[in-house]
Amino acid sequence: MHSSLLVLFKTALDFLKKDFHPAAYIYTFALAFTLIAVNYSTDLYQTYIVASYHNGNSVRVFFMFYTAVYFCAAIPVLLLRKSYDVLGNPAFYFKSLFFIFLYALSVGFYDYHAWTIPSLTNLDNYYIFRLISRFKSCVCILLPLFLYKTLFDKKIEGVYGLTKNSKHLDAYSMVFLMLLPFLIGVSFTSDFLTAYPQFRPWRYANALELPVWLNALLYEVVYALDFVNTELLFRGAMVIGMTAIMGPKAVLPMIVFYASIHFGKPLGETVSSVFGGYVLGTLACQTKHIWGGVIAHIGIALTMEIMGFVHHYLLGS
Repeated sequence: MHSSLLVLFKTALDFLKKDFHPAAYIYTFALAFTLIAVNYSTDLYQTYIVASYHNGNSVRVFFMFYTAVYFCAAIPVLLLRKSYDVLGNPAFYFKSLFFIFLYALSVGFYDYHAWTIPSLTNLDNYYIFRLISRFKSCVCILLPLFLYKTLFDKKIEGVYGLTKNSKHLDAYSMVFLMLLPFLIGVSFTSDFLTAYPQFRPWRYANALELPVWLNALLYEVVYALDFVNTELLFRGAMVIGMTAIMGPKAVLPMIVFYASIHFGKPLGETVSSVFGGYVLGTLACQTKHIWGGVIAHIGIALTMEIMGFVHHYLLGS
């Protein structure tokens, strides 16, 4: 297992050695942290982006916002690297805009908040709303990417990183196990207890006339699927999918885009997403699969949920 970790580290280091371009890297990280500073000092995301949910323009606003973020990273990086062939390729713009639109649709589509089934109780309808809010990424991201890959990206193995390839899977699992004591320790902080679990079964007793444990299980399944789809979009489509056009240059623009989707979350989480996004992006680019990110995201998310249950049901927090 120790040797597997070394191989994983060497894989990421090899990418850095081959891909490193001082000006491009400095620009990318400077842009990412500048955007983070602007957002958290002005509350840009909450004031202007999230507010669009209330006027019905959320898909358009999210699409414009994420498009601006991505191309503010991608175009200067490609210019600095003198990748004029990519900049002159219409497929670069069409493909990246399509992927960005899918994510904007997934987070921006909100019409379902007004959907109700009259024969159900308010609690039943709200529970269904919570399920839809997590499952919609399967419809907005997973299904369109599967169709796009089948029609236009036939040479790419699997579905943008969802493949039978399991290279370094044991090392990814080991990294998660190494993080586990830290995650458990964090669960005793006040910030954690305020935020987790994301689904609190005790508030949904008898929803849809189902046992509490089944309500919780259904939610946690779609909650986990949501993380798979996030990984599929960012490390799958935006890295593995875009490397067909950009090569390894696809990684840097992705991390700025990825950091921007964390606006509205705690500052530390957003900052760490820059580095986490880069590491996962380099590994996806090298291994051509996204299982490492899937393991990390689902493992961490479900550990937080389980510890939230432990604090409520066993520790009385």
